[in-house]
Amino acid sequence: MTTVYLIRHSIKEKNYNIFESDDDNQIKNEKVFLSVDGEKMAEQLSKHKELQNIDELWSSNYVRAMQTAKYISKNNNIILNISKDFDERHYGTFSPNVDKEEFWLNQYLNKDLKNIDGESQNDVQNRMDKKIKEIVKNNENKKVAIVCHNGCILFYLLKYCNLDEASHIKKLTLSYKGKKLVESGILKSPSIIKLEFNEDNLIDISYFDIY
Repeated sequence: MTTVYLIRHSIKEKNYNIFESDDDNQIKNEKVFLSVDGEKMAEQLSKHKELQNIDELWSSNYVRAMQTAKYISKNNNIILNISKDFDERHYGTFSPNVDKEEFWLNQYLNKDLKNIDGESQNDVQNRMDKKIKEIVKNNENKKVAIVCHNGCILFYLLKYCNLDEASHIKKLTLSYKGKKLVESGILKSPSIIKLEFNEDNLIDISYFDIY
């Protein structure tokens, strides 16, 4: 049995003005960092009972994910591996006539929906799935933690879960084998999704938060 924890990063900073540059929106998103409360919550997250004795640790390329993961790294005395395969969904460039609220909803209903130079649900799910399968194969009977993002986690979960509800007010309900994982909302920041694999077969999914 191999256990994989998909962890949404801690609370990000909202009060900043550091982007006086030619960075595009993707680079700006990657640079967003944790708030003071987010740092405290990330340290608390690392002490969660599920995140003890972790054998391997991964993070996306985003600053806020790496800042969250560093506490898990320290607490388990393991190195932190970085992979762009766990990056948040790349939105690309919205066309002028695109309603962003409609897009947010439709991205869960239409697996191929994407912007110019952006990714679809299928694109994100496929890169996540390929990397996770590789990690599971290389970590038989071990525990692996991956710190990433709300959108990419949800897109990956839709490979295995039912989408029971999706609405414009960012309310999603996902279930696995009749068990509610996300109910009338989105993943809390931070929170933990636990996946258990027998070789490359998923056998269970559980949700934990730290509030």
